[in-house]
Amino acid sequence: MSLGFRPLLACLLLLSIVLTGCDRDAEKPATSNDTPPTSTQQPTAPSEQPAKKPSILKKIRGDDKTMHMAEKDDLRPEAAWAQETSSEYPINAYNNYVETGDLEAIKKHGKLRILVDISNTDSLHRSATQQDIELEEARRLADALGLEPVVLYTNNFAELGPNLVQGKGDIVANNVVITEARKEHVDFSIPTANTHLILVSRSDEEKVTEKTDLKGKTLFVTKGTAYVDAARKLASQHPGLELKEVEKNYVELVIDVSEKLIDFTIVEEQIYDLVTQFKDNLEKNYVFPEERQMSWAIRKDSPELLAAVNAFVRESQLTRSTKRFIGDFDDIKKRGVIRVVTRNHPGSYYMWKGRIMGYEFELAQAFAKIHKLRLEILVAPRHEDLMTMLQEGKADIAASLLSITERRKHAHMAFGPPYMEEKVVIVARENESFNDPSELAGRTVYVRKSSNHYDVALELQKKVPDLKIELAPEALNIQQIIDKVAEKEYDLAIADNVSVKLEHAWRTDIHTALDLHIEDNVYAWMLRDNNPQLLEAVNKFFNGANTKKHLKTLYTKYFAAPKRSREEINRLNEDGTISPFDEYVQKYSQEYDFDWRLVVAQMFQESTFNPKAKSWVGARGLMQVMPDTGKQVGEKNLFDPETSVRAGIKYLEWLHRKFEDKGITPENMMWFTLAAYNAGLGHVYDAQDLAEEKGWDRKVWFNNVENAMLLLSEKEYYTRARYGYARGQEPYDYVRKIQARFRTYVALLEDYERRQKDEEQSLIEQAPELFAGAFYLPQSHGSWPPSRNESNRLTANYFLEGAGW
Repeated sequence: MSLGFRPLLACLLLLSIVLTGCDRDAEKPATSNDTPPTSTQQPTAPSEQPAKKPSILKKIRGDDKTMHMAEKDDLRPEAAWAQETSSEYPINAYNNYVETGDLEAIKKHGKLRILVDISNTDSLHRSATQQDIELEEARRLADALGLEPVVLYTNNFAELGPNLVQGKGDIVANNVVITEARKEHVDFSIPTANTHLILVSRSDEEKVTEKTDLKGKTLFVTKGTAYVDAARKLASQHPGLELKEVEKNYVELVIDVSEKLIDFTIVEEQIYDLVTQFKDNLEKNYVFPEERQMSWAIRKDSPELLAAVNAFVRESQLTRSTKRFIGDFDDIKKRGVIRVVTRNHPGSYYMWKGRIMGYEFELAQAFAKIHKLRLEILVAPRHEDLMTMLQEGKADIAASLLSITERRKHAHMAFGPPYMEEKVVIVARENESFNDPSELAGRTVYVRKSSNHYDVALELQKKVPDLKIELAPEALNIQQIIDKVAEKEYDLAIADNVSVKLEHAWRTDIHTALDLHIEDNVYAWMLRDNNPQLLEAVNKFFNGANTKKHLKTLYTKYFAAPKRSREEINRLNEDGTISPFDEYVQKYSQEYDFDWRLVVAQMFQESTFNPKAKSWVGARGLMQVMPDTGKQVGEKNLFDPETSVRAGIKYLEWLHRKFEDKGITPENMMWFTLAAYNAGLGHVYDAQDLAEEKGWDRKVWFNNVENAMLLLSEKEYYTRARYGYARGQEPYDYVRKIQARFRTYVALLEDYERRQKDEEQSLIEQAPELFAGAFYLPQSHGSWPPSRNESNRLTANYFLEGAGW
């Protein structure tokens, strides 16, 4: 290449990059014509739309198609994907391979290829999309299998199945509606959710009945979806209704209904709920009566992968909420759950001898109790995640000794009333103090960038220019940062004085070296600023006389005179143990395929880990098994810890089977099983029947069958129940407490495990030569590998027609 040509080539490259943005805008008309749509215009199907004009960029670059980023309608093998979506590719832009084997064959590639429909992500607001949560779950599955997750976007929903069957992906993580036609081509995991199909209209539209005249109305549905059959049936019942089956994504069709571009579409409930988070003029015009199930899809003849996915889905449904939600307090009360995100820290939330404790935890408990809500605690992996999880709709409140800062307010965060004020100090090793900030010159202070201490450090540096600021990893909590100061790994740290008080409960080698005289360092709960109802409820809670009294008690308990030192807490939990009897629980939980952490949570509820416990009715041991029940499962000495655990789990297994093959999701099967363990199987059956009579869902425990169970203590209802009177409040409280404790155990153990991995990774980075040739196999505290295999439909039919998918 001549030197004279190089400047010309550089100019062409620069012009190409500059025009890329213009090219995209030029190729995306708002509607099928050049004028804005009116309320009477209908969108045309893709086949009816005019061909796109050649772009300016194509004219410049000629046949060279390698110089711009792939778009949804422009999936070239040579293109690169956007930087912010690491390990996510348009399927044709990925250096793909064909693999149609089972889990062992997939593992040879070291990757789990996750197929998703790109238009779900494109159509929804980032604060509303469920796709991100499903991708997060799929990545967790990959991590549990020891595989690298790779997300492959197809151009539309109909392409998901064919790519899976052809071996161009390993799993479809789109929560697909299970249909008999699809079962002929792919296998499905156990259901991830139950749902109904919905005819969606605007809220001002007349309710559709059998007699409604729909002449002149339009119904659009996405090709290749489960919605097509329902749409055809509806159209046959209403001859005047015009039906169009289009390539356009179903999420976009719901938005088209809202914007008066079309009259109706059909989707399932989850999609409707997501879109109505930011479109308030939609209505469930008609709910189709047949209940549908949603699931992940995998290729046939993959029993190992299917078993692994099933085990993961069961564990995930039991342990975490996977539905994004940004509603205000009225919606939270309808849902019945308040989600509070915090961090594992001796001052906020931790586990001690199987008990859940913490200043913030007890405050959150009190708030939930006042409003009769179930409390779900989420543990943020990193400090910065406290705000991110709020923004993304994964939590409702952040409560982790958070300071009110302008930076957080600018990120659309709101704060409740301040409940604590603490000095901000420089933390140093013992026998080192400073009389004035100027003495910090030449020293280095360590802070996390997401914390309020980073802002303090920047202001301090303005006064002391020679002060150096180093960023600590976001995964560390303030106690770990202080640890590193004591261990001489860090020079100095900035901390709130309350954190130093906690450290002094067990160590004397660090101390407050300088008070920075920050006058307005106050703590408050943080929430989204578009939830005014929730903010009002938080304000009322903290301004109440009972809460103010409670705050004083909690401060003394956790900060002024803590009885449990952090050393003791860490020693109890750093190896992933909860109770003194974990070994027995893990052994028999694996044999009968229960999550051992759930059984430990139940054991605590039954006996608080006392193997000699005996109730007034004669129940004995750790699992409070009645002697007659022990005989039923072949066990006698119920005061022996191992025998009691074995007997309790055997009885759980017997009860669990009573709810199989009834269309109940795995997590609800577990809640029904626990309720039956407490109240008796017959009373649970009665509660299911009563729930159905009341118009509630007989297959869902929380806020449905549990409410019917409460009614069985009232004469009006128990006199006509088959099994008579039940103390309904007991199983109601029993299941709720076990579920909350179980999820707490899971969150805290995962956090301890995460810390262990971070520490090991830090050691590897510090001394890589010591770890040459070594590898780390991730641990899992769940039941892994799975032992309860689901039945597999194995067939050699790999052909997949578009409509069949």
